[in-house]
Amino acid sequence: GMFMTGILGKTITDYFNGFLSTLAENSGLLFWKGVGILLIIVGGKLVLNLISQLTARQIKKSEEMPEMQARRVQTMMTMTRSTFRYVVYGICALMILAQLGFGNAINNLLLSAGIGSLALGIGAQSLIKDVVTGFFMMFEKQFSVGDYVKLDDIEGTVTATAMRGTYLKNFAGQQIIIPNGTIGRVINYSRMDSLAKVTVSTPYEADSRQVMEILDQAVKAYAKQVKEVIVEEPKVQGITELADSSVNITVICRTLPLRHWEVERGLRLAVKEALDEAGIGIPYPQQDVHLKMEAEDSSQPN
Repeated sequence: GMFMTGILGKTITDYFNGFLSTLAENSGLLFWKGVGILLIIVGGKLVLNLISQLTARQIKKSEEMPEMQARRVQTMMTMTRSTFRYVVYGICALMILAQLGFGNAINNLLLSAGIGSLALGIGAQSLIKDVVTGFFMMFEKQFSVGDYVKLDDIEGTVTATAMRGTYLKNFAGQQIIIPNGTIGRVINYSRMDSLAKVTVSTPYEADSRQVMEILDQAVKAYAKQVKEVIVEEPKVQGITELADSSVNITVICRTLPLRHWEVERGLRLAVKEALDEAGIGIPYPQQDVHLKMEAEDSSQPN
């Protein structure tokens, strides 16, 4: 047992001494490899900083352009920044591995038996889908930075478009990141006029023609105050529903993109004030109750 332990100890000592002498012989080489790796990292950082500065400058310049053009530029710049980040990181990683002596091993792995293509095919399937979809969305100009969109069932303002995902900010200020490959249906609210639509419940007792006349005057008076945000004058569509307890009258108004929310709020206030002034109250749930009296027993004396 002692003999075996002695041999093992000697073997470990020899191996360690050999390792130390290899280190000593190659210390210069290792030092330069370390310097090389450091230079690769610094170079990568410098390239990314330069890209960031150039894209930021273009985004700043775009602020003086017409809005639609500015949004296109911002979209292109955020996409460019994202793409370069992936490319530079990828190149730096490969160069560092080559410095560490894995260069040939990586080449052999990628070339032999298609292992590389298989790994890429399985691992990068969703990544490739995200990237390809992202480029298609950008070239088809489906949306730009600053547009208010609905992607499937998520709504928000586009803050950035990256290679892999689209960044949205919703009304609550939360940032939502959606992988491009999962985006199916896109609704862009910023490109076309919006429609403000308000349904007014009025009582059955009121004269509906008179109520519609009052509403018409009220919404037209309101439209004069906000003419810079409306595209077409509001109009009373008429009775759109005879509900259980109310006669529902709908008012519609075409507005500039995304201004329909404020116009709807304004229309409601104008309608409410006009109905108050005319003394027309809001309808309350009503029910007619019929009491059926049982016929009295005829055998009883009157």
